[in-house]
Amino acid sequence: VQIDLKTGEKTTLAEDARCDLADVLQHPTSKTIQAASFVYERKAWQYFDPAVQADMEYLQGLAEGEVEIARRSDDDRWWIVAYVADDRPVTYSLFDREQRQATNLFSNRKDLENYTLAKMIPFVIKARDGLDLVGYYSLPPGSDSDGDNLPDQPLPMVFMPHGGPWGRDYWGLNPWHQWLANRGYAVLCVNFRASTGFGKGFINAGNLQWGEAVVRDQVDAVQWAVQAGIADPARIAVMGGSFGGYSTLAGLAFFPDL
Repeated sequence: VQIDLKTGEKTTLAEDARCDLADVLQHPTSKTIQAASFVYERKAWQYFDPAVQADMEYLQGLAEGEVEIARRSDDDRWWIVAYVADDRPVTYSLFDREQRQATNLFSNRKDLENYTLAKMIPFVIKARDGLDLVGYYSLPPGSDSDGDNLPDQPLPMVFMPHGGPWGRDYWGLNPWHQWLANRGYAVLCVNFRASTGFGKGFINAGNLQWGEAVVRDQVDAVQWAVQAGIADPARIAVMGGSFGGYSTLAGLAFFPDL
């Protein structure tokens, strides 16, 4: 929101009805707002500077993943660009905006560069009361031979509710997903009500519901995975830390058959 300090007039510059504001790009010296991003399933940008938009779209076409601008020179000619992906470490490049040329620099986890890692697949489902829930799942490499984002046959699955509950799961390189998928498990997480990033209404929907609607959201996500053919209903586990640990206890106590 832009506010005129003399008149108090407010002007909305960017918004997404589904989720909160994430990153903002400002010119390094003038501080002019050039772009704003929002994260629902994946990060999406809204642009105010056509030159920045053209450069960002060019960079996004060079590699898979999400483009992050890590550093910028004061004249805004040089950018340090980070490519965030779900199945490889973060890679950094030096981008010359004037020549429109990107030079690869390094990755932040060289030891992972030669491994085949699992993809993280976004999904959106409706909870039993109609609330939209954003989640992600990973499959063991080699388990989806036709590339339709579903395993060739239902897999043993680990459900991993996040902590908080005032936190959220994001798309990206998740070490728990990688560790479990590497050992043959499908891995599922969901942003149940009370998660952050989806507006105050979504957060407040979890108030006084930690053992009720919040856990039911988690159950709905697991049952969706069974119906989609991702999870073998006879081989489902739940694990997590902090509120994820509470969710584990609640799941085992209230839904032991699941």
